Amino acid sequence: MNTNLSRRRFLVTAGATAAVIAGRSVYDVDKVWAAAYTRRNLGGMAATDPVLVSYGKAIKAMKMLPGTDPLSWGYQAAIHGTTLPGGYTAWNTCEHGTHFFWSWHRMYLYWFERIIRKMSGDSSWALPYWDYNDASQRALPAAFRDSSSELYLMDRGFGWNTGAASFDPNRLDPSNGNLLTSFFDAQSSLEQQPHNHVHVDIGGAMGDPSTAAIDPVFFVHHSNIDRLWNLWLAQGGGRADPLGDAAWRNNNYTFFDEKGQAVQMTACDILRAAEQLNYIYEGEPSQVKEYCLKVPRFVLFLIVEVLIHWPGPPVELTGKDVTVELDIRQFAQRLAPLAESKTEQVFLELKDVEAERSPGAAWDVYLGLPPNTVPNPGSPFRVGTVSLFSAGIRSKTHKQFTPEHFEFRVNRAIAAAMRTNKEKLPLTFVPAGPLIDGKASRAEVKAPVHIGAINISIGKVEKREGKEPEGPHQK
Repeated sequence: MNTNLSRRRFLVTAGATAAVIAGRSVYDVDKVWAAAYTRRNLGGMAATDPVLVSYGKAIKAMKMLPGTDPLSWGYQAAIHGTTLPGGYTAWNTCEHGTHFFWSWHRMYLYWFERIIRKMSGDSSWALPYWDYNDASQRALPAAFRDSSSELYLMDRGFGWNTGAASFDPNRLDPSNGNLLTSFFDAQSSLEQQPHNHVHVDIGGAMGDPSTAAIDPVFFVHHSNIDRLWNLWLAQGGGRADPLGDAAWRNNNYTFFDEKGQAVQMTACDILRAAEQLNYIYEGEPSQVKEYCLKVPRFVLFLIVEVLIHWPGPPVELTGKDVTVELDIRQFAQRLAPLAESKTEQVFLELKDVEAERSPGAAWDVYLGLPPNTVPNPGSPFRVGTVSLFSAGIRSKTHKQFTPEHFEFRVNRAIAAAMRTNKEKLPLTFVPAGPLIDGKASRAEVKAPVHIGAINISIGKVEKREGKEPEGPHQK
């Protein structure tokens, strides 16, 4: 961590990106930055660590400002989402379930981090990240559970503030998203898992996009999600940001700097976090350098054929296990070799997934689970988790409503299922909450979720040049 920053250096870098001319951001920070700030892992941090002490100090100072001040805690939270009236500049502008999820949140954290430096008086401060995929970090960090700390929030789900609650590791693993080589597909997958699952499991304010950012844990959660973007890119293999997509590249967003002045940003300003934004993550590999003049070659999965379509009515998910049976008799001969294929992928598609309001729960999804078998998250039949955080919730729409869409790779599940049954393929949804004292729980379902369509589909890999497609898995 860089702890030897001079006041002069801070003042120079703090003003490097604030100017706005005719609605366009003017960035040339590569020529200004010195050594990068390091966003440290929360794991092992004591409550007395200067990073956490400064974070709490800044929050206290921000809460003392009027809610109309862009530097106040309430205003900063409202940029992500709020139920308060007023509609001030940049309120309710978060991006969820869109092409701009990663890029918008990177911008948001960047300006928030600068404000924390100002309000804490700690010019070396960098936002830590919560690596909850680490088995030792699946409970809420102790500093956020201390009721005397500004990092504490009463409005969290059962067990989180006592340390009894923890995450089920099956809903945190980013492996599925990391395997995808198309930016939009990977972003969507990682937004669902772990991002959405963390929000839904913690519940309370964090469980609702309109209130999530009032919880200090929101920002260390999203620091980790931002880190996953860097880690995804670093794998290579055709992974690249969608630089050929003009909308992704040029969409302009408004935030506030540490002086309370409005600033604007586009994705071109945030491609190289170390060079353009002056931060790195502790322990991450070298960051990939990309430039907006580059038109990349990219790899994506395309759904090329819907093999099985569920013909029944929409499926309703409630507080009970729900199972529908897919008739596979006429497809058994094709499914068997597909399930074992190393080059073709079989997907379970859940389309038009929506709820009237936040369900407050998640559902683990099992494909091919044998009858009278207790669902086990570690079994080959578990293919993923359905949870709604923003997209798909009608009451939380601050832009045009769009239903949620889930895709799970199911080769392994189908291969296991067809060893015992070549006629029916059960699809089971099991309500799931966080672990309480290490044991599985079922969260209270506050609103049912409806799934409009279910498909078993075949995908293939294609390499293309130039612009990314308008949506994932185009047919």
